Amino acid sequence: LDEGQNESKMSKEELKIVDSTKGSRCKDARMCRLAAFGSALRNRYYDDEEGGGRVALDRALRAVLHTRSLVGPLKENEVDFFADWLGKAYRSNSPILGFGNDKITVSKSGACLHADDSSPKFELGNRSLPGKKPPVDGVFENEIDDVDDFLKHDPKEQPHVFGKKL
Repeated sequence: LDEGQNESKMSKEELKIVDSTKGSRCKDARMCRLAAFGSALRNRYYDDEEGGGRVALDRALRAVLHTRSLVGPLKENEVDFFADWLGKAYRSNSPILGFGNDKITVSKSGACLHADDSSPKFELGNRSLPGKKPPVDGVFENEIDDVDDFLKHDPKEQPHVFGKKL
């Protein structure tokens, strides 16, 4: 808050609150291909693309950054800044990111596999690389049907610790 602002007297717009539900956030995560994007980053799949995947990575970052229910309302100059900054962080190849050869080990069972086909969530598999297609009428990645487990399980029903079912 800025000096002199009182949170209790501010509107939702001033507080940058985005109304959403679990269902709407899952739909939005599908639309921006958040799960596939995470595995593409983790495995550094953008490195294999022409030009180091700069265009595809930038498109995928912008798809996520334009998803209000996931990142909040951002102005276009903020989207530009974050897409540029996050793209540079990815291209830095820093081991701190935990991508590529430095990726963090995950379980190859349980919650790390898709419920429908047991494919690993942490690999792209048959999913296309997010950002490869240019947006059409401002819509990123239209008509994509990725496998995911959004809202298929109640987390309270299936507790996991370090990839092992309790």
